[in-house]
Amino acid sequence: MNIVILKTSANFNDNKKIFNAIERLGHNLVGFVALGTIPDIVEVEGYNFYPIEYIQRLKYDIALIDCGIASAQNYVPLLVHFKIPLHKVGTFYWLLKQLFFKKYEDIKDPVIQETLAYWQTHELDVFNQHMAGAETTLDEVYIDESCNLPYINFKTVEGKDRRMYYPKDTGFFKAENGKSYVQNVLREQVPTSPHLYIKGTHKVDEGDVLIDAGVCEGNFSLRYVDICSKVYLFEMDKKWFEPLYYSFKDCWDKVEFIPRAVSDSTRGGDVALDDVVNVPVGSKIFLKMDIEGAEPAALRGANKILSTNKVKASICSYHKADDIVKIKSIFQNHGYRTATSEGYMVFIHDEKIWETVDFRKGIVYATNC
Repeated sequence: MNIVILKTSANFNDNKKIFNAIERLGHNLVGFVALGTIPDIVEVEGYNFYPIEYIQRLKYDIALIDCGIASAQNYVPLLVHFKIPLHKVGTFYWLLKQLFFKKYEDIKDPVIQETLAYWQTHELDVFNQHMAGAETTLDEVYIDESCNLPYINFKTVEGKDRRMYYPKDTGFFKAENGKSYVQNVLREQVPTSPHLYIKGTHKVDEGDVLIDAGVCEGNFSLRYVDICSKVYLFEMDKKWFEPLYYSFKDCWDKVEFIPRAVSDSTRGGDVALDDVVNVPVGSKIFLKMDIEGAEPAALRGANKILSTNKVKASICSYHKADDIVKIKSIFQNHGYRTATSEGYMVFIHDEKIWETVDFRKGIVYATNC
């Protein structure tokens, strides 16, 4: 198959993974074609760099834009103008999808085969068919004039209305009615999601101490703050500090905010859970982690917590290919029972997935209760 790469910029950092993918698939790279204004370049690593006006002279089977699916939509008018057939256009993720097809075509796992079948008519995604039936709803965004921060109305598990705040520069969806909206923040927590924190009896109970590592906008803790005896919030991204203050402003008597990265020891900007979480031995704890692949290190810094308390945990295991092995091993060494979420995630945001080409479990559940 002959492939043309449509360049949206002069950034060629993706070259290596693209060249490797094309070679592994046995395809042929015809050359690069410029979309938009790009400095005068005639050759890139031995391949010709053509102006877009030249594309009609090239023989190719598919043209791949060097950006994500959402961004690629912005170039549709340009493609139409230069009479580039849209059915022959894809993104770099088309290549990644082909690598998955090649690696797993003979694998008998029914869920994986279901995903491959889904990709015949859909784009590659982090969640794929697992979220296909999930309703996409929008929450209206309001402005709190007292602090000039945007917020949405949010319900806790007890049905209490709270405000969940966002940074001032958040890019919300603008509707034709002039109002702003954000996609339902709990969409990833529907029963079919492989990113499901709460499942059956594995849940936050009345009186639990909740440790939320990787708070972001705070939707998990805000959902349970009213029933917990104590809540520890860990978030290192400064853009969330002010919004989190206002989201939890009426319950700071039971909430402790630690603006540091969770790791295996306390040094610099890092902190170990054992050094800052102070609860009586034997306390009931729910531990949730979503910290961009730092989960194994963070668990190594929680030996005392895991050893001396009744803990239920939901730990993200999809950021790196070997995270699931490390996470399960840590818990099993402490005598915990472990399980994983249903289905698989395809974490396209990990650059190494172009090498590993792997399906990953989203959550490791662990309990010693």
